[in-house]
Amino acid sequence: MIDYSIVICTFNQKQTLGMALDTLRIQIKQAKIFEIVITDDCSTDGTDEFIKKLRYPIFLKYSRGEKNQGRAVNRNRGFEKASGKKVICIDGDMVPGPGFIEEHLGGWGEFPSAVILGGRRFPPDMEMDRLAKYSYSRGRLAMPHGAKIPERLFTSDNFSIDKEIFMELGEFDTAFASWGGEDTDFGLRLKKKGIPLSYIPEAWCYHHHRKSLDEMASEFERFGQSGFPLLVTKYPEEIIYRDGWLVGLPDARAGIGKKAIAKLLMPFTISSVLRLLTGLGKFQQGRYSCDFIYDWLFYGHLARGYRRSQK
Repeated sequence: MIDYSIVICTFNQKQTLGMALDTLRIQIKQAKIFEIVITDDCSTDGTDEFIKKLRYPIFLKYSRGEKNQGRAVNRNRGFEKASGKKVICIDGDMVPGPGFIEEHLGGWGEFPSAVILGGRRFPPDMEMDRLAKYSYSRGRLAMPHGAKIPERLFTSDNFSIDKEIFMELGEFDTAFASWGGEDTDFGLRLKKKGIPLSYIPEAWCYHHHRKSLDEMASEFERFGQSGFPLLVTKYPEEIIYRDGWLVGLPDARAGIGKKAIAKLLMPFTISSVLRLLTGLGKFQQGRYSCDFIYDWLFYGHLARGYRRSQK
């Protein structure tokens, strides 16, 4: 009988997928109660052939989409295929660290009514520049063991959940077709149900996906045009970004004072300023940048995308 399912959602990540499977094979001590479910969002890097040739000692399911449909659809398919009562879900660019499974199981024991969020680390074979240090010190990554995480900070790259809870929530919303939004939406639905998020940093994975400053800024801007407006429509009273009002993002609690300050700051979110901040962030690998500059750069792009969506 399968008690635990480990769902790996992948797209063109054959190399790290192989590394993750090697690690999980070592950590799974009771093969009869575990299964691994791989959902492939129509990869073109030979992932399907890799899986066909794989000789794996643990029960393995592989489901390949007929076309690329995005993260939400791929994750939902993974949970549909999962047989376990408890599900650990990671992305295909995540390679579990030592004790990963044991820490998730311990998290369920310590916080039985919660959804467990694991940690994320920078691979030791990659050089960590200023941007990477910024990225790996945000949100829950700066919080201690057992911290109750604000639901808006939920991410699906490393979490575990009771499958019954997942199905009751109605899965990930596939209306979020591009990067960003489906995780925040899922977290806010957990909040409505009163289901807490508990952080277990010891259940960490190496994250083998390095993004450039330009890539991250572009993702935020696209999110501002598509996913963020949908979040605002679904949750008009929620503050998705606590200080987002500074760059003109909607804030249901913002009074006259905040709105006036946001208008005064508006010139600092125009393209020329954002280009200047991008150049500063790139200069000597961000040596002269700080967290505030990165915050303003990314949220400025998000706000610019959101303004475009409102025209």
